[in-house]
Amino acid sequence: MVGKRGQQGGVTLKAMNCIAGINETNFVKKLLVALLVVAAFTESSREQVYAPVFKSVEIQPTIAPLGEMVEGDFFGPKCIAALSKPEKAIYFFVPDSLENLVLKNIVILPDTPIAISKGRVVVVDSNGHKEGFAELAVLMKPNYVVLVSFDSAGQPEISAKATVDPYCTNVRASDMETSGKLDLVGFGKFSLGVSIEKNLGNGNFKSVQPMPGALGNVPFSDIAFTDFNGDLVPDMAALDWVNRKLLIFYGRGDGTFTQPVSFQLKAEPSALSVADLNGNGYPDIVVGYSRLPQIDIFEGDGFGRFFLRQSIKTPAPVSKFAIADFTGDGTMDIAALSRSTGEIMLYTYDPISRRFKYSGVIGAGISYDNILPFYFRNRIRADLVASSAAQESIKVFKSALPFENYKGKLTPVGANANFVAVFGKDSSNYLITATSSGRMSAKYSTGLYPFDALSSVDWESGGTPRRVMVLSDSLPYILTSYTDADMLSLYEVGRKGESVAEMRVETAFPPFAMAGEAEADSASIAAAYRFTPDGSVAISYFTAIKGKDEFLEHDYSINDTGRYLASALTVTPALSFLRIWKLSADTIRLAFTSLKSNETSIVNLPAQGARLLEKAGKGFPLLAVQGSDTLSLYSLVSGSVSGFSITKLASTPFDSTDFSSLELTPRSDSTYYLTFVNRTSKAVFLYLVANGRMQFTKAWRVNEDPAGVAISPDMKTIYFLNRAQAYVSVHSF
Repeated sequence: MVGKRGQQGGVTLKAMNCIAGINETNFVKKLLVALLVVAAFTESSREQVYAPVFKSVEIQPTIAPLGEMVEGDFFGPKCIAALSKPEKAIYFFVPDSLENLVLKNIVILPDTPIAISKGRVVVVDSNGHKEGFAELAVLMKPNYVVLVSFDSAGQPEISAKATVDPYCTNVRASDMETSGKLDLVGFGKFSLGVSIEKNLGNGNFKSVQPMPGALGNVPFSDIAFTDFNGDLVPDMAALDWVNRKLLIFYGRGDGTFTQPVSFQLKAEPSALSVADLNGNGYPDIVVGYSRLPQIDIFEGDGFGRFFLRQSIKTPAPVSKFAIADFTGDGTMDIAALSRSTGEIMLYTYDPISRRFKYSGVIGAGISYDNILPFYFRNRIRADLVASSAAQESIKVFKSALPFENYKGKLTPVGANANFVAVFGKDSSNYLITATSSGRMSAKYSTGLYPFDALSSVDWESGGTPRRVMVLSDSLPYILTSYTDADMLSLYEVGRKGESVAEMRVETAFPPFAMAGEAEADSASIAAAYRFTPDGSVAISYFTAIKGKDEFLEHDYSINDTGRYLASALTVTPALSFLRIWKLSADTIRLAFTSLKSNETSIVNLPAQGARLLEKAGKGFPLLAVQGSDTLSLYSLVSGSVSGFSITKLASTPFDSTDFSSLELTPRSDSTYYLTFVNRTSKAVFLYLVANGRMQFTKAWRVNEDPAGVAISPDMKTIYFLNRAQAYVSVHSF
């Protein structure tokens, strides 16, 4: 058989030689050289393919070798805490104004640290800790955990809190009893099951025995807590490395768990991470192996069920994951560390195939010990932080975001304009602006160019505009409330922007919330204002028929004295009132009241901030919720109280408190454009919201601080209002 193959190959080769005009020896040499070039190029690409994602590297000396790292708000600004076993210390790094990490503090520990974890308000005590600050749970030799926190003056406090199994090598924090206090869980490869320290409050812990049989009598190499089945109770994923299984334990909410659901694995598992990898809002699980060069991705369906979605062959076994949006496309990417080689491998998500693909090695040529994703304050995608014990340093691989730098076409507007909106049908645009002095204008354009106003009308409003809403996307009906006038104004802009007519309605106090809709022959509007000295709210509902210079009025009252984080009214499908309070650093409360039935329903959401986004068209506005490191969009469906519901549309990693002009523009019934301004970076960002994901589309660097953003009705141009220089900059996308 070998002779026949060689003979057949020789005949084919001779035929090729005759055509090419070269001899057989030279052809073989050239073929070998070509193969070597391809192999060298492939190896080079494997090491350098990350360049489009990570454009620069910042290096920070650490004085000593560092181990495990976590990030959190430990004493004010978000920072990174890293263990140093040789120095028996924790190093704290904070970002500076240039988005680099600098060493801020070193906390000396009483003994040698083994592992580190964090939790937001691990212990509720009376030591003056600021609400919302994170604390560190540090596992120490031989078998105890200390909590590291900072007082109001920024001084560290260390206290021994809990005793765990002597064979524990890792510690996690989870509110297993849904009591609002985080419990401590220790585990290790040679510790049977887990060691649970129940948080009693006031800084005290009590050792409890896991429910017999549920958490098993086998050692775990890694565990992770999250809500897998949507019942708001923490569940646990664990790696049984002895029996080569992935185990899912479902929490009951009282600190106990059900019998596990198991998945057989191909080798001894070593690393576990939980994240929403495909952007559908449900947690998925990633598993790495100590000896097998492979990553397994188990996709969750939100009901606690999982299936093996993808197995990825890796250049080396994986010991740690860092999962974040490194590419800025709104989906998670996977950085995987192999301690056997010290390499960091990058896998990026392809939304078309819904699979991860290998994208190369990060920082080739250096051996790394730990990795961590980190979102700097004004960035919308993650950088990668890596520590190297051999070099006694940490490196920040800086992701780069492509910006559009052209200036665009300028359209003059009134001085000190504080609002911009673009509405119309097809290619006709109405550009609406309002100034703080009360001057308003409407410019009309055919939309054949980025913006070329054919006609315009200007008028003086009745005061200083608080809010301006456009109620129709054909002929604009403009609804305005004022900070210094007890009224609402409804302006009807004539065809092609050549005239404007006003109708006014009186209110008892300046409205702080308003809503409206315009039909072909009528308009309905509503206003909410403080009615009595005790702070209760009065709501007036008005309807007007076109051609009649009067409104029909209905009044409602709500005994509600809260100071709202956000509030909104809706006039369709039913007159209703929504308000949002901030209960704590991590919780907001939504109260929805149907005014006609006088019924209220209340929902709590984990979040740090919220904003209602006025949606063009009918229905309730959408809700933008900002967590500690995410921005999520929720659809609020109104009707009867029993029919009120909240549905998450999309979520993306986001860590920027310095943003404004958050606007949402419907592209269709299920897709939207989300725009916002980042004042620190002087940039405007555009996202596409579709299919459960917020996908980065484009960003623009601007010379001055834009005060507002709007998108044309044909979804082809974007408008930046520059308040300082009194113009609107128009850009195509």
